[in-house]
Amino acid sequence: MVLTLKLHPLAENDLRIALNYYFDLSPKLEKRFLSYIDKQFNNILNSPNLYQYETKTSQKVVMKKFPYIIIYEQYEDIIMILAIFHTKQNPKKLTQRHNKT
Repeated sequence: MVLTLKLHPLAENDLRIALNYYFDLSPKLEKRFLSYIDKQFNNILNSPNLYQYETKTSQKVVMKKFPYIIIYEQYEDIIMILAIFHTKQNPKKLTQRHNKT
């Protein structure tokens, strides 16, 4: 089965904010961050069941090179990225998002 990766609009916004932040620090850093995110997305597509569960239905990838986690859910042939969450943020913010999605 071929999986397709999609970003929830809130996750797209998370990514946009992170990219803008890293671009303001250094365009090279922004490129490194985007490359690392792409690598993580490919890892999720190749092994979606490898990562630990955040809730009953969502899983998370802890990024090692940047202070972010990626939260996703798998639906048949779709991987939906729900959040790209900075680990310094209040975790309640992420819980509130889970309740909305």
